[in-house]
Amino acid sequence: MAEEETKLAPSDGNAVMQDSPPSYNATATDESAVDMPEGLPPYGANGYNEPPPSYDSLFGKMKAAKASSANNAQFAKSFVGILMGTLACTILFGILLAVPIAMTIIGGVYLNDCPVERYIPIYLLVAGAFGIIKNLSSLVQKIRNKKEAGEDDDQKHMKTNPGDMLLNCFLFAWFIAGNVWVYRTYGNFSTNDTSPLYCHPTCYYFAFWIITSTYILAGLICFLTCCGGIVAAITAGK
Repeated sequence: MAEEETKLAPSDGNAVMQDSPPSYNATATDESAVDMPEGLPPYGANGYNEPPPSYDSLFGKMKAAKASSANNAQFAKSFVGILMGTLACTILFGILLAVPIAMTIIGGVYLNDCPVERYIPIYLLVAGAFGIIKNLSSLVQKIRNKKEAGEDDDQKHMKTNPGDMLLNCFLFAWFIAGNVWVYRTYGNFSTNDTSPLYCHPTCYYFAFWIITSTYILAGLICFLTCCGGIVAAITAGK
């Protein structure tokens, strides 16, 4: 019996060979427990479960305007209305309010300091005062339209104030008159206060660059609007 038990008992090396290897899942679990850092956020916290962008976003409004527009001209009008309703445009209105304030101040300070063309400071004073009224009126009207129409379709329910239309016509006519007064005096005035051709340089050059920068800004806005419309049309068509 002892001999049979000795024959049946395997050696140490054979015992090692006959032991079953550890399972793959156990090995992977042990390795992940060692290598994975602690404190990782769960899968859903990484943003993979976030919903797609809402149609209230700027891109969503562009796609909706493209879908509801019968032609490119109508889409361009809707596109401009969307841009006018953005927060950035509202901030821009606030910044532009500083320009007519400066025009009013400089026109009032140098009202009698430009005998070569006495209408230049008057132009600054009047344009600045009515410009302040125009900007404030536009801001109030924009806020009122947002409250009445809502966030989703505010560009479809934009109301026009008849008073603003009259004010715009007056400001446009006054701007043309300012062009005549300022540009015909260019190169024909003196900074010597004893000369009959005297005009204070601060008054004249401020009026000159206000008018000139208006043309520059208008061209830049047209260029950016065209580029934005092209990009919006391409992206909305996809």
